[in-house]
Amino acid sequence: MIRRALVAGALALGLTVASSAAFAQNTGPVVKIHQGELAGATADGASSFLGIPYAAPPVGELRWRAPAAGPSWAGVRDATKPGASCEKDVEDCLYLNVTRPAGAKPGAKLPVMVWIHGGGFVIGTSMAAFGATHDGTEFAKQGVITVSLNYRLGHAGWFAHPALDKEGHTANYGLADQIAALRWVKANIASFGGDPGNVTIFGESAGGISVLYLMLAPEARGLFQKAIGESSFPRHTPYSLAKADGMGVRAAEAAGVKGDDAQAAAALRKLPLSQLPYEGGFTERAQPILDGKLIASGITQGFAAGHQAKVPLLFGGNSNEASLFRPKPEQLDVLSVPVHAAIDAAYGATDKVQEVNDFVTDTFITEPDRNLARIEAKAGAPVWLYFFSFVPEKARATSRGAGHVAEVRFVFGGDKQRFAPEEVAISKSMNAYWAAFAKSGTPDSAGGPAWPRFDAAHEASMEFGADGPKPREHQFKARLDVAETLQK
Repeated sequence: MIRRALVAGALALGLTVASSAAFAQNTGPVVKIHQGELAGATADGASSFLGIPYAAPPVGELRWRAPAAGPSWAGVRDATKPGASCEKDVEDCLYLNVTRPAGAKPGAKLPVMVWIHGGGFVIGTSMAAFGATHDGTEFAKQGVITVSLNYRLGHAGWFAHPALDKEGHTANYGLADQIAALRWVKANIASFGGDPGNVTIFGESAGGISVLYLMLAPEARGLFQKAIGESSFPRHTPYSLAKADGMGVRAAEAAGVKGDDAQAAAALRKLPLSQLPYEGGFTERAQPILDGKLIASGITQGFAAGHQAKVPLLFGGNSNEASLFRPKPEQLDVLSVPVHAAIDAAYGATDKVQEVNDFVTDTFITEPDRNLARIEAKAGAPVWLYFFSFVPEKARATSRGAGHVAEVRFVFGGDKQRFAPEEVAISKSMNAYWAAFAKSGTPDSAGGPAWPRFDAAHEASMEFGADGPKPREHQFKARLDVAETLQK
């Protein structure tokens, strides 16, 4: 037995030495963080460190609990491959990625941007979504470090059940993951050359909604200093806990789990997530929940009450956000005659398909954006608004506008986005404005037109369209005024 143990120990030591030797030959950078050392890779002027576990795998007894501390390791961990995504009921997925300018050293105090991907709280990854690559190389060329993170999705991330409520946990595990990742950034980003006191959170769709809820979450206070929301649905209202509990009970009972006691909670944690059915359509499957802990109100209500972090905010949406919903003109026919007439007058009744697309876009994004910007400006908080309308030249004759998520690849930029020649300039412009905001808390001019701050007098926004970035004042006022009356 002693001899066998000695042989096993020698083999283990040999494996460790071989692993260290392999990394010693790696020409990529090595960074030491609190958990251990990481070996990344360098290409095109940027160094990337992928698949870093920022929290313990939330599996088994850790399912539907607050994220626990991430693992530590001996030796050097390979950080050249991304970790598993949280899609398709994968639970061991709490990994993040860091991209920095090549050669950045600890103490460089570079600005940091933390990306939260979209996907309706059900799909999406830290690496890419909907044809856009979340690659931080272009930001690295601007002297900015980017962090992209996975967070629990679907039933793993946004789920309530009376048996779990009794344990005192939040129903918003995905939001708790995002906060854990921000805490990881605060503790470790200096090792990559980043400034933990200059962090900008930014995200799109579900990620943009998350950005605004993070601004309202006391647990996230002090973990970021600026925020960017892309297509962030500012009038989003979370599910009530009662509704979420009801959905959870029905899903559990369909999977054969009844009751609301500790035994039921234990049985739920043993179930494969794939056995829990969803209710409703895609956009209703998983949602932030009014748990009274991480989320205590809807977005607009929380901002109006002054509960948000008073940090610089840049946000906006696209010209055809209705692409997410694919509305039909006859859907307007259920409105009263005076309301329908007001919409026809403001939007133009000649092209009914365009009219309904513009109206739905304004209802869900453009008017709520203006409303939230007004709230922020009234509170004295610095806020900048944008409107993305750029459509590739070959699609302009038939397009209804820039669809939901269309701006993401332009924000990140770079060769991986497969740009047509006429798309390159608008991408460089957006990437530069976003980087300028991350550096200083204002988008300024970024080499183009000065981006005016939103205020009550001018209600300015920056439109990114076919003719490049152009400041606008009171854009679509008549349309938005009509849409606003229907929000009340």
